[in-house]
Amino acid sequence: MRIFVFIGTVALLFASCKKEATRWHSDWLVPILNDTLSLSNLYNDSTLSISGSQINIDLSRTLLDLGLSDIVNIPDTTISQQYQANFTVSNVSPGFTFVNSVKTHALDLGDIQLKKVRVQSGQIEVKVYNPLNTAVLYQIELPGVSQNGQVFVQNYTVAAGTVQNPTIATETINLSGYEIDLGGQQGLEFNKIQSKLTLKTDPNGQTVSIYNNQVFKYEASFENLRFDYAKGYFGSTLLADQQQFTLPYLDKITGGSLSLPDLSLDVQIENGFKMALRAQIEQMNATNTQGQSVSLNAPSIGPSMFLAPAVGSWNNLQPSSLLLHFDANNSNIKNYIQNLGAYQNISYQLQPNPWGNTSAGHDEAFANSRLRLKVSAQMPMALNADALTLQDTFALDLSQDLNKTHVTGATLILDATNAFPVACDIVLYFMKDGQIMHTVVADAQLASATLGQIDPQDGLLKKKSKIKIVLPPALVADLQDLNEVAVNAAFATTDPTTGLAVQQAIQANAFLALQVQMQLQTQIRP
Repeated sequence: MRIFVFIGTVALLFASCKKEATRWHSDWLVPILNDTLSLSNLYNDSTLSISGSQINIDLSRTLLDLGLSDIVNIPDTTISQQYQANFTVSNVSPGFTFVNSVKTHALDLGDIQLKKVRVQSGQIEVKVYNPLNTAVLYQIELPGVSQNGQVFVQNYTVAAGTVQNPTIATETINLSGYEIDLGGQQGLEFNKIQSKLTLKTDPNGQTVSIYNNQVFKYEASFENLRFDYAKGYFGSTLLADQQQFTLPYLDKITGGSLSLPDLSLDVQIENGFKMALRAQIEQMNATNTQGQSVSLNAPSIGPSMFLAPAVGSWNNLQPSSLLLHFDANNSNIKNYIQNLGAYQNISYQLQPNPWGNTSAGHDEAFANSRLRLKVSAQMPMALNADALTLQDTFALDLSQDLNKTHVTGATLILDATNAFPVACDIVLYFMKDGQIMHTVVADAQLASATLGQIDPQDGLLKKKSKIKIVLPPALVADLQDLNEVAVNAAFATTDPTTGLAVQQAIQANAFLALQVQMQLQTQIRP
């Protein structure tokens, strides 16, 4: 795009000139780009590595990564407790405790039965209401909620209110690091949380009466709770999903074919929870930009597989894992990869505790407990490309006035040194609202390194090319009406002797050096 911006800039510069009754043509040769493209900045990352003179491709990726909060969570929940006298209590003296009660609240967690959790993040919002015509001292205690052995207790002095307009006090408390015992009063239940409400009239207040239409209450809302520990029975709810994602660059391929060396692919399922797990890969399907789909076929695609619980605890947790291996002997993995499927679709099922509560409520999960689905494939970087075509479209926004100083023609001159064993044909499509208006073809091919010679300085096979891409006057005249340009590049690994596409290995330090100049023909007008 810098090329087209440059054209517009030159036109604007000339348009600013004021020459009376003067008109002439001018040619300019302007450097646009001087750069070197290589893979060296990608070595030793998650995709490419180098070994001697060979580049290796590592296609290892994590497709699924579920943690504790994805398996076990408590939805935002509000518990409340209130007191309302059955009859009028007269002459209540200052400092009199008139409520001291414990209530057990049941949490609705479906088939999940939790005994204990530890909060990683989240909060509780406490709200208390006072309808009495004197201040009331509220003490809110949650016996099963504690931090460092200290039980959760909050005290509030709430100013006097009325039945119609009770005074309300609100506080939000960070629960990070708190442990919550959900075993109920005897510690033998599950999904139960206790609260204790104590009410006392203001010791420095007046003598009052408590009427049966006065409601004293508090509400405690647990919000955005995430855990780094949980114990109980995590249920057996089926987790079925379908992941769809696009692989970068493959969605730009519009034609041609690519052959790869023999390869294998491993799929690893990892269970970092202390619970049994059933896993099933229902389908792996890839669709390319031409709409052609290939499904991965193998004996392990479809059937259920079972993983044992993880072992250990906080600092020594050891996940259990299952490795599925796909190669040419047990699958169509080569066809699957060579289809160049940009649009990947993976359907899977995960089911905790497929046989029910066999652990008697002793499932456990920690901060580092994960359910993961990983794929891994390694192969040397060697390819066989036959008219493998990549195309991408860019916005174009240029204008010029043909009655004033303007560009009448332009040519891109590309000097390249190519150390990749790939040749490339370049075509530019200039479009208006998706309709192709002009097609410009390079006058030569960017030649493959296989047609060149070995450079004694670095031992690399290299080939120099000089390419011209002429933008004709008709195209330049239409620039103000064009709004898109598509760059189309067709790659081939052609054998210099036979002219056939063959498999070629990429040199370890391969590069493409580019020098681009713009030759402009302009007409200068007053």
